[in-house]
Amino acid sequence: MTATTETPRREGSLDVPEGLPRGIDLGRINNRDKAIAMYGREFAEKLTDHALLADDAAYRAMLDFRDKSTGANWRTFDIALEHGIDALDNPPAGMVELFRQLDHIPDWVDFDQLYRGAVAFWRAGPIVPPILAWATIAGGFSMYSATRPVLFSGRMRKADHVGTRLVESFRYVVAAYTPGGMGRFEEGFRLTAKVRMIHAAVRHGLSRSDAWDWANWGIPINNLDGMVTQAGQFGVKFIDAVHSSGIRFTDREIDDIFALSRYVGWVIGVPEDILHTGYDDARKKTDFHTLVEQPADDLCRDVVHSVIKFSVENPPGDVEVLPAPVAKFMTTDRRLKLAYGMLSTWLPSSVIKDLHVEPTPWRFVLPAVKPLLTLSNRVGRILPHDDEAATFRILKQFNAAIAVPESEKAKAVANPEEVGADAAANKGGMPVVAKAG
Repeated sequence: MTATTETPRREGSLDVPEGLPRGIDLGRINNRDKAIAMYGREFAEKLTDHALLADDAAYRAMLDFRDKSTGANWRTFDIALEHGIDALDNPPAGMVELFRQLDHIPDWVDFDQLYRGAVAFWRAGPIVPPILAWATIAGGFSMYSATRPVLFSGRMRKADHVGTRLVESFRYVVAAYTPGGMGRFEEGFRLTAKVRMIHAAVRHGLSRSDAWDWANWGIPINNLDGMVTQAGQFGVKFIDAVHSSGIRFTDREIDDIFALSRYVGWVIGVPEDILHTGYDDARKKTDFHTLVEQPADDLCRDVVHSVIKFSVENPPGDVEVLPAPVAKFMTTDRRLKLAYGMLSTWLPSSVIKDLHVEPTPWRFVLPAVKPLLTLSNRVGRILPHDDEAATFRILKQFNAAIAVPESEKAKAVANPEEVGADAAANKGGMPVVAKAG
């Protein structure tokens, strides 16, 4: 396998129906005039146009799998992931183009920097797991637009499916943000590419659903929301949550973390023209996305509360996300109150209000211990320390709990075909959109 040197071209409008407005005029866009005034029309229209654009390379490959005449299927995709596209005899054009993109290493990628970014990501210690569980993953579903696609499969609306979805999310994030995990034949890269294909399958199913509201929501699993997942949820908002907890990253650590999230974004299919280039660019694009986002609705609230409640009652993979001294006296009810209390520190007050989170005294817990966490972090930075070793200790705990046997690696994340079929069947019970005229 030889890395390509030319940046692959990306498109994005396959199966988008005619007659839709520009992205800036979609129903999902909030504060339109304010966004144009603050960021300029060119920037605002460029980003919001991507609400009607998505990852056509993965989509074409997925269409190849559905065409029995090509001989391609999810198994051949796994073979190409494990051994390279050259391991296949006469692969179809869609797969060839997808792997041309996957095998391309942009000139801004420095794998040593990505390694440092993964170490930095975890080195904040015990505060990282609850931030990932409650602020990044659960809190991410407070976003109106990003929540729409996940509602259709029913996997985030049914209690017996929430746990599976949550563990799969942890597997993907832990693998992608493991030091060295984004090497071409490493687990982080493999799962990121698999999630990319899940997105393609869900897009296909929803594109044919009578319940998908194109004029309001744009294209399913679009570039705009994919961009902010990496720049925002696993970038700006993760950093902000760690900092608000009293632990500070250095400028170099921040640069390294955003270099890693940028490459994860590239592999998962975010087009380079809107992919964040660093912290400042990620901050600008995340703030813009927040401004144009609709407030959380009842569906968002249902998903967020389901994820938090399940993660408190059934920690993903039975991983204890709280420090041992705290965990000893925590009942399930106390854990739930603590989770919402910590969310009140990690998420903006407007989001907490939209989620109807009840204000309780537990919201003062993190601010109360923040000085101790700050002092501990400062002392730890002065004394001899080994961030790499600390990172691998945390990752060992997670991986021991959420790993799948080697013989079942294909089940580490959801089966794209099954999730796409569930979305197409609207197992989440979303209402059919009324047709004009």
